[in-house]
Amino acid sequence: MIRRIVVAVDGPAGSGKSSVSKEVAVKLKLKYIDSGAIYRSITWFILSIYGEIPDDIDFFRELASFNLKQEFLPNGTSRTYVNGRDVSGLIRDEVIAGNIGVVSDNIDVRNFVNGLLRKMAEEESVIMDGRDIGTVVFPEAHIKIYLDASVDERARRRVKEYKEMGKNVDEIAVKKQIIQRDNEDRSRKYGALRKADDAVIIDTSGINKDRVVAIVESIIKKEYPQLCI
Repeated sequence: MIRRIVVAVDGPAGSGKSSVSKEVAVKLKLKYIDSGAIYRSITWFILSIYGEIPDDIDFFRELASFNLKQEFLPNGTSRTYVNGRDVSGLIRDEVIAGNIGVVSDNIDVRNFVNGLLRKMAEEESVIMDGRDIGTVVFPEAHIKIYLDASVDERARRRVKEYKEMGKNVDEIAVKKQIIQRDNEDRSRKYGALRKADDAVIIDTSGINKDRVVAIVESIIKKEYPQLCI
């Protein structure tokens, strides 16, 4: 009997993969792992040392003193700690977003993070999202989901998120940003966004989050009805 499973959820930015994965984790008592937060944490860590990302930085050497812990709470939220410090809020700063590209595109960083993710999945059943979880990090994942949505749909979602934060943004500008992000993610040298051949593809356009959560949950339950977690 399989006592732990790995559920990989990939998809483009704004497809709902993080929020859906968190809710599925709560419902099925899986551990949610926020891979994006790890890359953000490394970016924060380097910036906290140098104030910028040095052109000649040796990530392999710097990461020797980097220790990360991630907790997933019963209420569906997660906390990330770097060397004992809670950085959950700090890593959501715009400065992090502006510097994360050079960090996440580095092969030493990606290998380091992939190792962390695989180690996290050794002890219990997990669900994690990203852009290469089912293709690079866990090509042997038990369940692979690819969430997608039209550019227009994802732009509307982003505008709504900004409004909820009290920010007014131009939807056309957001749409252009999403298209640019898609092109960048699909052409990255390492960890490019692509669909795994054996992934279940779910187009979330026009479907509310609760329905998508129910679909993903049913896929997992169908494959592993007797799962011990």
